Amino acid sequence: MKYASLRELKNQTSAVVRETARGDVIVTSRGRPVALLQGLSEDDLEDYLFYSAPAVRREIERRWKAYRRSGRTIPLDELRRAQPGSRG
Repeated sequence: MKYASLRELKNQTSAVVRETARGDVIVTSRGRPVALLQGLSEDDLEDYLFYSAPAVRREIERRWKAYRRSGRTIPLDELRRAQPGSRG
């Protein structure tokens, strides 16, 4: 793990961001941690965008609760057929 001050981040942004490929970078201001920079792959970005969408989160939670109540699972093919606009 590396530490970088706000000044270092401002003056050497590219170098600090490249460091995230090797591990997390904690950004400090006046010696105190204020932010965390992490590397991000395309898969990580897709996951982040998908799971951070409020509608997606609500649907995941709704379906998880329904599963826990019934114990029944739905095969993926059946789920795709049931979804409007699906290509399955």
